[in-house]
Amino acid sequence: MELYTFLMLFRGGTYISQVYAERLLDAVKLWGEKLEPDDIKHLSKKGKSELLTELIDIELVNITGMKNVWFFCFSIKKGFLAVNVIKTSNIDKMESLK
Repeated sequence: MELYTFLMLFRGGTYISQVYAERLLDAVKLWGEKLEPDDIKHLSKKGKSELLTELIDIELVNITGMKNVWFFCFSIKKGFLAVNVIKTSNIDKMESLK
């Protein structure tokens, strides 16, 4: 399992979360599924649904000169999202995220 950290910029707010996954694209999809609209100002359930649709075919860009750091962005009706993803660690035993 890998630990991935997500830093999302959305409508003036910065939101940070982490997920465990086997692969990067699995982590991106899991991250989207775990987002709570009530915790993200202006997102709404409809906005989350749009976000999940965008993540189906998302293309991540490697950040030049960085190892294990990616970026993706897209727009939904509620606004523009910019997300950095960092593979934080390799782990053998999954720990509880709070």
